[in-house]
Amino acid sequence: MLPFAVALFLAIETFCIYIFVLDVRMMRALGSRSWRRPTILATDAGGRTREFARVYGVDWRVTPPVLIETLPPHVADAFLAAEDVRFRHHIGVDPVGIARALLTNVRAGGIAQGGSTITQQIVKQRFLTQERTWSRKIVEGILAVVLDARLSKDDILELYLNDVYLGHHAGAAILGIDEASRLYFDKPPRLLRVDEAALLAGMIRAPNRDNPEKRPDLVRARRDAILGVMRDHHWIDDAEYRAAVAQQADVSRGALPETPYPYYLRALRTEFVRELGERVLAEGGLTIVCELDPAAQRAAEREAQRGVARLEARYSWIRQQSRTDPLQVAILTVDPRNGGVRALVGGADFHRSPFDRTWQMRRQPGSAFKSFAYLAAIASKRATPATLLLDAPLRVELSSDEVWEPQNYDQNYRGRVTLRESFERSLNVPTVRLTEQIGLRRVVGAAKDFGFQDIQSIPALPLGVVEVTMRELTAAYTAFPNLGQRVEPFLLQRVANRNGKVLYEHELKSKRVVDAAPAYVLHTLLRGVVRRGTATRLRRYGLGYVAGKTGTTNDYRDAWFVGYTADAVSTVWVGYDRGAPLRLSSSEAAIPIWGAYMSATPHQPSNPKPPAGVTFRDIDPESGMLWQDGCPGPIREVFLDGTAPTRRCPRGIFGRIVRRVLFDEDHFDEPPAITFEQFRRWANEVDRNRQDVEGALDKLRRWFH
Repeated sequence: MLPFAVALFLAIETFCIYIFVLDVRMMRALGSRSWRRPTILATDAGGRTREFARVYGVDWRVTPPVLIETLPPHVADAFLAAEDVRFRHHIGVDPVGIARALLTNVRAGGIAQGGSTITQQIVKQRFLTQERTWSRKIVEGILAVVLDARLSKDDILELYLNDVYLGHHAGAAILGIDEASRLYFDKPPRLLRVDEAALLAGMIRAPNRDNPEKRPDLVRARRDAILGVMRDHHWIDDAEYRAAVAQQADVSRGALPETPYPYYLRALRTEFVRELGERVLAEGGLTIVCELDPAAQRAAEREAQRGVARLEARYSWIRQQSRTDPLQVAILTVDPRNGGVRALVGGADFHRSPFDRTWQMRRQPGSAFKSFAYLAAIASKRATPATLLLDAPLRVELSSDEVWEPQNYDQNYRGRVTLRESFERSLNVPTVRLTEQIGLRRVVGAAKDFGFQDIQSIPALPLGVVEVTMRELTAAYTAFPNLGQRVEPFLLQRVANRNGKVLYEHELKSKRVVDAAPAYVLHTLLRGVVRRGTATRLRRYGLGYVAGKTGTTNDYRDAWFVGYTADAVSTVWVGYDRGAPLRLSSSEAAIPIWGAYMSATPHQPSNPKPPAGVTFRDIDPESGMLWQDGCPGPIREVFLDGTAPTRRCPRGIFGRIVRRVLFDEDHFDEPPAITFEQFRRWANEVDRNRQDVEGALDKLRRWFH
């Protein structure tokens, strides 16, 4: 008996502590009327905090809350008639409603009806789970009684009217009487007629299904029933009742205020919750300072939409595919000096798809990943920008009977090319040869140092076949303008409460991932991509001074461009969510969007200065040797100290013979678009290669086990 009594005592004590904790949370969030206070969103521009938006509640709505004293009585009465007719007389729970629900549940053999009051609904929505269990109902009832004792009836009703769910519109929930009134009747709630208020109240049970546009007869019947309850309780007289039921159950569609920068605000809210939690978010009256650059954000949103429209207008297969799987564009800009996210667009249209592709999507980066393979080669001092690589058919043995044959995008070969030309023209075969020369483990190590997760040690790794997030890729590229210092992206800079007390302040997170000298050499290669390589199209936008790398996946499904200046690393991705073939190179799909966006965004066009540990030499661009009179060029090349070539290029008749034999070949650029027949052939080859690789990996796993 004693053990049972002790166990019962502990259970009761635990339950009381649980109720006490929930009560403290509830009063902190609701007792201070925090839902009335706006949260101010601001940026810090030049040391000055500038407000760009005011949002309300935990959902960060832009519409201010409705105060109950501004509403005509019939608006609140209509919702009471629909949901809780004895609201003004019970203590937070309704014994009559509980008895009715209990009888229904006993007959059903489970919880079929809740009998919840408006007060209980507030408690459930804000502090409890949605599970239908007896234990949850007991806790809900206790907290409802506490809330009813702590707040006035008008305060509770005001909470409910601002939070009640009344459907979805354009991908967002319609919350509260204000949004519903403006959307369905194109007027503020203080102007609602009796019949209009009753119609909205009648939609509560299933607003997306039972609304005037889908089921007008049912909605009218419910409206009239609610009007009858209001008449029976003398909230309206007979004349008002007859006038209300005579009205048509029609809506006059309005519009909701646009939320500014929706992708950015959703990402900012997510980061806020991760750093400070939902409890602080619910307090209201906060001042949140973030890294947003409004001009850059507006430009990013505009160019994402224009880019989709341009591609759909130009290419019929893009237009056809977009009917079932809309073409998407994502843009992310990070300040490499501190990691602040200045612009974030997670898709082409937030209302159609609020999914944030800059943080939540994982895709193959294609050739944009080659930078880290080339950096590993340069840092090892086993290769330089002038090193000659062979661009010729290559067979990579994966196992005793499996072979992989990498190909260039245009399926052509160029003979011997310098490392610089291979990088600038994004050649696959020389890249794989380079990786074989320095060892795959060096590339894997470099990728992990730069912050990439889930890196697989496979021969195709330097071609970008692993999946990464846009955030990972952009963060990795911050190391190049910073000459080896990688910074972690962030949005939330500082949070202060209504009294000015700082609740959170971001601390710079940076890490040296490579020495300055090899980072600078790689920077010059990235500059060459824009000056002579696959990104020369940027010069049309007046952006010939930037550095960056294109990224087109082997099967032409994803198009990337990552480029940077001294104060902005910007990444653009173009593709389909379901992985349909884009059939466009990054120079055709991603670079025009990047160029239009960056040309409209203020930025510093400077480049990093050469650090200690590098040497400049005049080089023959064909042979990679030191230049002398009679040789082509020269070009000014950069080397790590001690790695510059020492032999001079051949000249005269002998030099011409050598060049004709070794270096006289045609040059091909990445094709801007491929035909369907080419894509089908490539896709089959990619599938065969992928199957070969997967088969070899399976054999290796079985052998090791």
